[in-house]
Amino acid sequence: MRIQESLLLLSAGLTGLLLSACIEPNESKPWSTRDQSLTTLEDDQPQRVVVIEASSEMAETGTRSPDFDVTELVEVVEVARPARPKPAGPVVLTGTTPAARATSWLLQAVTFPEAVIRANAFEALEGNPEALYEVAPLGFIDENRGVRFIATMSVGDAGLEGLAALIEPLVMDPSDSVRASAIYTLDALGQSVDPSPLGGMVFSNSPEIRGNAYLVLGLMGNSSAIPVIKSNLGKGMRLENAMRVRLTELQAAEALVRLGDEDSIEPIRAALFTPVEQGELTVLACDMLGRLGDEQARSMLFRLIVASGNQARPPEIQMAAAAALFRLGPPLPEQLSTVVLSQIKARDPRRRLQAAAILGIVPGPEALAALESLLVDIEPMVRTAAAGSILSRRDSWGSATAIAPD
Repeated sequence: MRIQESLLLLSAGLTGLLLSACIEPNESKPWSTRDQSLTTLEDDQPQRVVVIEASSEMAETGTRSPDFDVTELVEVVEVARPARPKPAGPVVLTGTTPAARATSWLLQAVTFPEAVIRANAFEALEGNPEALYEVAPLGFIDENRGVRFIATMSVGDAGLEGLAALIEPLVMDPSDSVRASAIYTLDALGQSVDPSPLGGMVFSNSPEIRGNAYLVLGLMGNSSAIPVIKSNLGKGMRLENAMRVRLTELQAAEALVRLGDEDSIEPIRAALFTPVEQGELTVLACDMLGRLGDEQARSMLFRLIVASGNQARPPEIQMAAAAALFRLGPPLPEQLSTVVLSQIKARDPRRRLQAAAILGIVPGPEALAALESLLVDIEPMVRTAAAGSILSRRDSWGSATAIAPD
């Protein structure tokens, strides 16, 4: 999951949750996979969404604008939103392989009452392009702009050229974030599209819009965007929450590195060692450094895992650092997978969610068995993250792995 994938979900792992927009879940819900995006999902009532899910030990923060929710780990704070009923009855999974069972859940989740579940389900289905092709049109017309954002980005990431005609109307969507995602996806699908609106979006005073414009510009890979991004750093957003602004600035730094400005890696590295109460920044920085392949960060990431005493980091940060190391690849510390596997039965669903998003890149049958156990977790967000991770693994398509016992 772009939650990924993970923390500045929506993660993922999200995954994590790179190109994911995140819906702000409530305090009991974990992060979104669309971790790089700072978008929010609106629902029937006002709510706030966060990109990176953090535990109660970490400072609370919100991401995305008040009306846009959706994959990365920021804790979501729900505001004045009545509880919506969840589907009753047991979760029914069908199929003879882990991938088939994961797909069966995701096809249910794309119509789930909660927007954050729908959004992450569309992103998770990137691992099964054929299934995504069938249901993505539902996401394009979803009432929630966060869901529209994620569904659109996912089609671009999956390369579903046959849906290009349905993406074109979204260039005129009421939401700037959705328009940005449509520009990205049409470009990714080889269609002619005018990218100039993105230049105005990077000057928006909305962290959501500005962050998503950074994300799209970085992914589109046109180095001419470097001066555009640099020209607005430190400007605007004077009335926004300071943490949201810092998260957006990290998004700008990642986009600049993707576009070839390697010096911009420094603020991301520096964020690894922010105070524990600002752990959202550290989690996001870990995720970014893993995606960017920063070999020089290896020792710093390892230190986050093994530090003890008053330097010890909470499990959320340790897992994020482990995920970054897995993305960097060998050589890896021995038993690195235990950092993640130790959290699959954590009482806090946010930790189980983060573990589910990361296990998609943890090799070995033990990780796959753990994901199958999380696929029947009581929390639908955890199930969705687990399903996305299962679909991203090669070993989930041809085996009939038994679900790990409790």
